[in-house]
Amino acid sequence: MRSSSAADGPGRPRPTAAAVAPVHRGDRLRLRHLRLLDLVRRRGSLGAAARALGVSQPAATLLLRELEAAFGTALVERDRRGARVTPSGLRALERLTVTLSSFEHAVEAARMPSLEPVLRVGAVQMAGMRALPRALAALERAGHAGRIQLREGRARELLGALREGTLDCMIGWMDESLADAAPAEQLRIEPLWYSRMLVVAAAKHPLAQARSVDVADLSRWRWIVPPPESRTHAAFLQLFLHNGVPVPPVAVECAALHTMLHIVAATRFLAVAPDTVVGHYARQHLVAALRGRALDLGRNQVSLVTRRDSDALQAVARLREALAVATN
Repeated sequence: MRSSSAADGPGRPRPTAAAVAPVHRGDRLRLRHLRLLDLVRRRGSLGAAARALGVSQPAATLLLRELEAAFGTALVERDRRGARVTPSGLRALERLTVTLSSFEHAVEAARMPSLEPVLRVGAVQMAGMRALPRALAALERAGHAGRIQLREGRARELLGALREGTLDCMIGWMDESLADAAPAEQLRIEPLWYSRMLVVAAAKHPLAQARSVDVADLSRWRWIVPPPESRTHAAFLQLFLHNGVPVPPVAVECAALHTMLHIVAATRFLAVAPDTVVGHYARQHLVAALRGRALDLGRNQVSLVTRRDSDALQAVARLREALAVATN
């Protein structure tokens, strides 16, 4: 395998990082240096990255040489099959991705000075039932509604987007199971409220009338559950495994929380869902939370998670204040 420190052509040895570092320091890097590394990762070759960047391959080779000299380590390795980013390059890209994303949004803000910058908010679905609408209503009354891009998804996916800089903040579950999703030193985590997962059935389901339901009884019914790696799916597994009962097969897999509860209301399927959402549908007499001591799944913390380097954004500060009021 030919590494990034190998010669670039016959008779032309590639300068070592130590030899070039004094000349090509980090403060001389340009945006295209940073974009090049990301393009190599995406396209799998230096030539393809050069074409996407709009430069010749020799120019891309020079950019890579300068970039590696500034970092003092090999960032890309090449062979006959193409090019790939080294582990050191991937670690660098974790930070550079945020820089690139921030730059793009800064350009957008500068080009449209008459418009308030966009606040990019990620939220788990249950946040859209009460906390987020109340917070946005408060911002609207104060004349600070601004422009918001709202992205719903699972907490792990949203934390990944926050780490990459494509989100400014995230409202969702946060506990030790997500510690690997984003480096803790980069994040500011502020608890908003605690929520519980409940076992639910249609309001007219036979189990809804029982004073107490045993977990063994639940295994005899068909279940509708979100995809694996979601908080709700984990609660579904916990319900049976912690009580020594075999996990029943999933009859329907559904990622949309509200669709799932509408299906529960119309069928005899059982499901697990957050108390905030269950309460909304229970008040409409569509579903009911099943009762039983063994059905207690504990409580989970819902937090506002921001990047420490985005705390200075005024829109983030305003949303933080509005959420604090909306969840008290």
